[in-house]
Amino acid sequence: MKDFIIYIIVRLIIAVVQALSLEQAKSFAGFLAWLCCDVLHIRGKLLRDNLVHAFPEKSLTEIHQLEQKTWRHLCFMIVETALAERKIHRSNWKKYVTLTNESAPLQAMYERRPLIYATGHLGNFEFAGYIMGLIGIPPYSVARTLDNPYLNRFLCTFRRTTGQAIIPKKDAAPLLELAMTQGRPVVILTDQYAGEKGVWVKSFGRDVSTYKVVPILSCMFNAPVVLSAPIRQKEELFHFDILVQEVLEPEIQTDLTSPRAMAQWYNDVFELLIRRTPEQYWWIHKRWRPKPEHKKK
Repeated sequence: MKDFIIYIIVRLIIAVVQALSLEQAKSFAGFLAWLCCDVLHIRGKLLRDNLVHAFPEKSLTEIHQLEQKTWRHLCFMIVETALAERKIHRSNWKKYVTLTNESAPLQAMYERRPLIYATGHLGNFEFAGYIMGLIGIPPYSVARTLDNPYLNRFLCTFRRTTGQAIIPKKDAAPLLELAMTQGRPVVILTDQYAGEKGVWVKSFGRDVSTYKVVPILSCMFNAPVVLSAPIRQKEELFHFDILVQEVLEPEIQTDLTSPRAMAQWYNDVFELLIRRTPEQYWWIHKRWRPKPEHKKK
């Protein structure tokens, strides 16, 4: 019953957003951000701890301002999910979205060559999948199944709108191999916690556990790894630069093909992207956890 009530509340909020103009929706997102950050303090301690660790040079006032901007971005994402199908179409997407350094990845995708988009919780990653489908190259995207089944079904419906295929994170290997064999682009969020048995590397000076799937698939199928993120421009709804920061070719950059080396590479590059627009990162997810001590058998 609790899941259903939460689902109804979310759908009511979305119904309100869909009745608004873009300018009104932007103001409503600002109100939601203020409510979540300054009134309800949702995940407030986790958010502040992550920001303090990542930016020790910032004062508490600057950290609080960054918290407010982070929530503003998150609420913008909700509004964009609600309005995307009504506002963004094949005829007008170029008005809102810029593709930067995308020529090589796009050529590989149109040639049906296996390709891995390594991204993270930066910018509006949900909208990026929507746009890729809209321009004719719908990806296979690995996503965690939400605990709330009603919200999960609703979000999956949006994700599949333009042809994007969703692969549940649990037991994803067979479907990932199928996508690679078919030459479909695969989108993997590389900054999810991979558990104690993941590959442990450094991010923002702290230990993080990442999955081995990206280097394994890259080496198995000789697939380039494209490190990309959809960065919001000028704090405007739907205005994004889908940026390709770096491309790793496993045949050329052989020194980065081991799981640990590749994981450290994309964490280092992604950290640079996050530092440029820290308010667009999901600091509210529990990514940094204690590294387990290995005991001798």
